[in-house]
Amino acid sequence: MGAVIIWTGEVTNLTITGLESLLEATEKNAVLAEESGKLPDNLVRSLHQAGLFRALIPKQFGGLELAFDDYLDIVKRLAQSDASTAWCVNQSAVIAITTLWLHPDVISQIWSDPRTSIANGPPYNCNIERKAGDYTLDGHWGFSSGCQHATWMTGPARLPDNSWRSGFFRPDQVEFVDNWKVAGLKATGSFQFKVNHLVIPESQVVDFRKKPSVTNTMTLLPISLLFAVSFAAVALGLAKGALSDVIKIAQGKKPKWASLRLSDDPDVQRFLGKAMARWRAADAYLASTSNIICNEIKHDLSVSYDQRAQLRMAGTHIIQECAEIVDTAYKISGSSGIYQDETLQRRFQDMHVITQHVQGRESYFGLLGRYAISGNYETGPMS
Repeated sequence: MGAVIIWTGEVTNLTITGLESLLEATEKNAVLAEESGKLPDNLVRSLHQAGLFRALIPKQFGGLELAFDDYLDIVKRLAQSDASTAWCVNQSAVIAITTLWLHPDVISQIWSDPRTSIANGPPYNCNIERKAGDYTLDGHWGFSSGCQHATWMTGPARLPDNSWRSGFFRPDQVEFVDNWKVAGLKATGSFQFKVNHLVIPESQVVDFRKKPSVTNTMTLLPISLLFAVSFAAVALGLAKGALSDVIKIAQGKKPKWASLRLSDDPDVQRFLGKAMARWRAADAYLASTSNIICNEIKHDLSVSYDQRAQLRMAGTHIIQECAEIVDTAYKISGSSGIYQDETLQRRFQDMHVITQHVQGRESYFGLLGRYAISGNYETGPMS
């Protein structure tokens, strides 16, 4: 991995020791985060100091401008410590790319605050109208991961002509709905939020049909596919953590009425070995796909349907594969894995929330197969 950067008001180098300290803090805070339903303030400060919420923003606006491969590696390592933390960081860092469609002065203003992070959500019933040079927004969005530490909110809304815009506004301008009563990814605090007749300056509204202020690999790739690949990195980190958990359990457990310790059971050894091989294959798949396609896009300054399909296939397959790896670890653990104070239990629940996310849908395989047969790419469902 290349050099990691820390944001402290200027761009400087973060040593590997610093990164390891951040990962340790993430793991240490995981239980508190889950219990409170949000990332602890001290952890959020550390994530800001490391610049992770602005990891994909260009340096000219105070971002890290990390290569996507380096970014994915950090997300993966964070997820190995705690999936909720990695999810919040990734959700904010990827949606932050949409600020690059704003005017450069507005981009600079948003990212001038070292505490900036952005939360968003998919639209339920959202409308926006242009009035007297500004926009008026009415809407209801869901799944705003990280909204409790966000400094900006954003969400798509439909104009009367059925085209879409996305406005940026402050958290104190919205009504949050805490319906995040879930079994996994609890610390993401993925509330719903609403606005009613909110007036937004035109300078804070994005039209994605226009060219961004910055053209780079991140703004050329569809945001939904960036999410697909980066959430796959979250799943990989989580799955690696689950394998580490069950190895520790196996080293110390002898099931009742069994003649062998788990560590000496040939079936356990075989299941674990196969799971480790599947993880390595999925990890290599993500690395090669993202590296090859990002290099191609950087060279061509365009994205083909075939490249989109490859990213969609990688994201979907890796999430599904990681779920099976985690399930294998959970089965090996036996009754040891069922307790709430067992890290493997948290990872099991987190993984099965990820599989329910739109980026993990198995139905994408059908669309990909149809594309392979017909050559017709369905941009709506797959982007």
